[in-house]
Amino acid sequence: MIKLKKRRYYSKNYPNLFFLTVVLSVIVTLLIYIFIQLFSTERKVINFVEEFYQYEQKGDFSNSWELFHSHMKEKFDKTGYIQDRAHVFFDHFGVDTFEFKVTDAEKIKGYQLDQENNFPQTAYRLTVIYFYESKYGYLEIHQPVIVLEEDQKWTMLWED
Repeated sequence: MIKLKKRRYYSKNYPNLFFLTVVLSVIVTLLIYIFIQLFSTERKVINFVEEFYQYEQKGDFSNSWELFHSHMKEKFDKTGYIQDRAHVFFDHFGVDTFEFKVTDAEKIKGYQLDQENNFPQTAYRLTVIYFYESKYGYLEIHQPVIVLEEDQKWTMLWED
């Protein structure tokens, strides 16, 4: 009589099943992390700041001014802002554009705009670093900015 060997289907494939489970777990974890990073409030704040400085980079100071908080709009009238930004950065530095980098957003709970505004709110602090290859050589300017909501839209302030 022929003796048949029992197949050990599960025991031979167990390492493959374990490996597959680990790989799928890593993939799912990475997808969740990427999803959270792409749609987080901090990511939206960084995108907003990048939008502002992309306008500035193109010399479109009219559109960048529109993204200011009302406090900044009171401080700089639109026409004066457009003229000053173009004059200082492009005329004085002798450049057509600049590069920039935005740091990660730091959440600030209970931020108050000033002593008169006693309405604390959540804001975000970032630093924008401008890079210029100017007629005076390589320049880097670090500018702290605050981003907060006003009328359900993101707006920007420059820290004093």
